Amino acid sequence: MPFIRKHAFKIALFALCAAMGIYLLVSSRADSTQAVNFPQNSPAPEFTLQNALEDGKEVKLADSDGKVRVAYFYWSHCPDVCPATTFILSKVQDKLKEEGLFGDKAELMSITFDPERDTPEAIRTFASKFHADPAGWLFLRNPDEAATAKLVKDYGLSLLKDADGNYSHNDVFTLIDKKGNIRKYITGGMDQSMTPDQKADSIVTAVKSLLKK
Repeated sequence: MPFIRKHAFKIALFALCAAMGIYLLVSSRADSTQAVNFPQNSPAPEFTLQNALEDGKEVKLADSDGKVRVAYFYWSHCPDVCPATTFILSKVQDKLKEEGLFGDKAELMSITFDPERDTPEAIRTFASKFHADPAGWLFLRNPDEAATAKLVKDYGLSLLKDADGNYSHNDVFTLIDKKGNIRKYITGGMDQSMTPDQKADSIVTAVKSLLKK
């Protein structure tokens, strides 16, 4: 009993993340065979953020209406999941370019929730490792950490910062349609059921499906 009382919060958090993980895993596996069947969802929360790859230029979600958006919340100091998931995004970038969709029809958005360490310079260094093309891949930040944390939760995701400044969070891509509606969550690098190329293919298939709607 003392152990349970001492670690009650951690146990509850683990249960929450596990439940969300199971839901997203099932959804992501369905994507590989049924990527065209998107349930209608709620409008994506609007935001105004700074694009670190364009000298802090302000970006609103509504600025890109008419395009399909693939958004990912991350922190560049993440030791495992975020780099793996960002690598998948780099594959998506390449495949969208091959399809002639990158930038004009579809955009990628990487949004940091760790503005203290993810300075514009740090983000540019991180983005360069994945050959991010600013023509269609935006790396966004808000200097206000609390505001970004609220945005993550507004998007239906969980986020927890521990005493050492490290984060636990959902590792998912959020697909936003041309009208600004969230249409699907797809698991990122934590999903070992697909290779990075297969995962990127499933995301591109989903993007192309949404472009037809």
